[in-house]
Amino acid sequence: SRRNPFEFLDQIPENVVFWGIIGLNGAVFIMWQLARKRYEIERDPGSYIWMQRNFTSSWANFSSGRVWTAATAMFSHQGFQHILFNMFTFYFLARPVLSFLGPRRFLSLYIGGGLVSSFGSMYWHNRIKYRDTSSLGASGAVFAVNAFLACVAPKMTFQIYGIIPVPAWLFVSGVFVFDAMSAMSDKRRETDTAGHVAGILAGIAYFLMKRFGL
Repeated sequence: SRRNPFEFLDQIPENVVFWGIIGLNGAVFIMWQLARKRYEIERDPGSYIWMQRNFTSSWANFSSGRVWTAATAMFSHQGFQHILFNMFTFYFLARPVLSFLGPRRFLSLYIGGGLVSSFGSMYWHNRIKYRDTSSLGASGAVFAVNAFLACVAPKMTFQIYGIIPVPAWLFVSGVFVFDAMSAMSDKRRETDTAGHVAGILAGIAYFLMKRFGL
């Protein structure tokens, strides 16, 4: 049988993967804050424009040759509440999935989910809504992990905001329906609901692939 060229990833300690993802998100968040401060203090938008071009997902960026933005956008947050919510969710729900899958498969789920979210968002906004929208954030990747966990352990309890107990299957189903309706109705344009839906579908698809040995 052929060896998987990415088998070496399983040699990475789980803690390095776990904290590495959180740290990378934190580093890009700091870059956004520095770019914003430079614009506010020096009135120089150069750094901010560079961040927009390299750390947000949009058809304009992708079609201009900056194909890496489909991946870099999943580690990118401008607002404190945005990164806090995503990393809070990741912190509590990613570890059991990481232990279950191992580093290599977890990274394929997380990064794959983020990429599907980026491309799904670009397709939805350009082909269905006929507008280009910049998107950023770990939500698509995090929702892919959440959806996979809900498929593996549907009766597991998720704590919404760390307080409200909800079965995993109900939480993911509720988010999917709410975000799908929001994407169609355009009621929450400030949130990339299409990217959320794509991320959830990616997590479910990954579970089905593993379930049926693909």
